[in-house]
Amino acid sequence: MRDIVNRLRTNRECLAPCLMDEAADEIVRLEGVVLGLIAERDEARRMYCGRVSRDVPLDAFDIAKNYGWDCFPQEDGK
Repeated sequence: MRDIVNRLRTNRECLAPCLMDEAADEIVRLEGVVLGLIAERDEARRMYCGRVSRDVPLDAFDIAKNYGWDCFPQEDGK
């Protein structure tokens, strides 16, 4: 991913510099979002495995609620 960002930034003069910079910035922003989601996923896994290893009744909905995940949105969008 960093290779793509570096190429966009170094070859920006070939095409449209503004467009190349925007694309590179968006890739970096999305990379941060992905890293945040990975960390959240890993924490949920730790919670799940911790409960299972302690024989605590596991309710996936409790874990989802802790993270504010809406697993089953209503059909009307509310």
